[in-house]
Amino acid sequence: MAQNKKWKVLVAESVGEAGLQMLRDAPDIDLIEEVGMSRENLLKKLPEMDAVLTRSGTKMDEEALNAAVKLKVVARAGVGVDNVNVPVASRKGVVVINAPTGNTLAAAELTMALMLGLVRKVPQAFGSLRSGEWDRKRFSGHQLSGKKVLVLGLGRIGAAVAQRCRAFGMDVMAYDPYTPKKKAESLGIPMREDLADALSIADVVTIHMPLTADTANMIDEKMLKAFKKGAYLINCARGGIVDEKAAADAVRDGRLSGIAFDVYTAEPLCEGHPFLAKDIEDKIVITPHLGASTEEAQTEVAKIAAENMIAALRGEPYEHAVNLPFLEQKLNKAQKAFLQLSRKMGVLGAKLAETECGAVHSCHIMLRGDMFSDDEPMPNRLCAYSIAVLKGLFEVSRGPDVSYMLAPLLAKDSGLTVEESIGDPKTYKNTVEITLDAEKCKVSLIGTITEEGRMRIVKVNEYWLDFVPNGKLILFQNHDRPGVIGKIGNILGEAKINIANFALGRKDNSGLALGALEIDSDIDESIRKKLEKSGDMLWLTLIDFTEAE
Repeated sequence: MAQNKKWKVLVAESVGEAGLQMLRDAPDIDLIEEVGMSRENLLKKLPEMDAVLTRSGTKMDEEALNAAVKLKVVARAGVGVDNVNVPVASRKGVVVINAPTGNTLAAAELTMALMLGLVRKVPQAFGSLRSGEWDRKRFSGHQLSGKKVLVLGLGRIGAAVAQRCRAFGMDVMAYDPYTPKKKAESLGIPMREDLADALSIADVVTIHMPLTADTANMIDEKMLKAFKKGAYLINCARGGIVDEKAAADAVRDGRLSGIAFDVYTAEPLCEGHPFLAKDIEDKIVITPHLGASTEEAQTEVAKIAAENMIAALRGEPYEHAVNLPFLEQKLNKAQKAFLQLSRKMGVLGAKLAETECGAVHSCHIMLRGDMFSDDEPMPNRLCAYSIAVLKGLFEVSRGPDVSYMLAPLLAKDSGLTVEESIGDPKTYKNTVEITLDAEKCKVSLIGTITEEGRMRIVKVNEYWLDFVPNGKLILFQNHDRPGVIGKIGNILGEAKINIANFALGRKDNSGLALGALEIDSDIDESIRKKLEKSGDMLWLTLIDFTEAE
């Protein structure tokens, strides 16, 4: 993203002073501060902006993103990005950054405050005392020590809450289908695989998951019936994960002893909200989205958001991009080599499918070897190498501008089924294997990186061969007869086209062979036809890897 001019950054709401000062001090940032600006003025300003720093009040929806024609980065000084239309931003190549680590302690401590307040009825006792009463019996509660707590979501905040629950003597368990088992094991927290089963034995349930299509309304009326009778429910994560009316009814009918919420489906709460009902006020604790409302948290999230925004604009390594599937700058040399190999295999696979098989409808990526042993497949999340395969695949039909950000979206749009798996090495130390299922046939490829760091394609469909996916490559299948290679060499020689490398693979008892020729220049249609006719070829395709290097 780097260039010589100053980047224009808009801040339209109150953000921590520490973050603003970083932007003011940056010599290549032109900071425009217009706190409280109207929506109309926002849309007028956005076409000039390279970046926008927000909290939750600046709505970067589709209309705003379409207006922001020069926009490169949206940074949120906070954890969520509910106010940003992330899919639209991704399609436009706009990086969306948040600050997930800045309020970890604040959110974890608020969770514990609500948990303690709920089981000991602290807010209700305070209100009673202020009204002149002294009713100790009415506010008898429970202690946390010895209780089973189920942490839903074992990210940074969930892990911090689990640690604090342990300090209170609680028996901690977790449910999180998106967290690798290795992480849970490193924290010493047993993972439950069945949510309903886990809910049935937990005395306290605390939610620390993002709001996604999978988690929306996750705790609904049906799931609330799975809760252990008399359990407590705390939500300091995101509104919309819990059916709020059903939760209030569960308190009312005694299924839950109490609930504590800091977040809601719609904020602020409107008159008539289920949590404001008088008949359950003694069993409920609610706060107005205070999760990040500490001076320390606001300072930290502003600094994190501003620092990463500046780095992204400058083209330097940065963190916390929510719509980038991975950060290429953080990969080591070997990982980058396999990333590039995966991308080229995607290009090669697409060209072969285009030549032989028709439209691709599914793609399976198998990663073998120690290189990939830590890349445990996770639901709804592809690893860097799989995304690189998709990027190469779509570059053939969409052009070289397909980004790592856009490739998974294109796969979803086209209905392409994508699967990935991790396996043990076989012939080679580390390999990327892809299989494309298309309308007429399958395409399968195996690639590796040698000890010297050279990319190799070692298998195409049923043919073992060895060639480097570089430059301009002619790939062809021919009848395995004497003189075929000589004819190909003569045709290319007459056209003054130099052969840089050649590889041939044969399949036993098939009478067919597969050849790969790296050449120094393009071939025109007349040469192509001569090759197909004179070389006894079944098919031929030209693959230009120069744009993928």
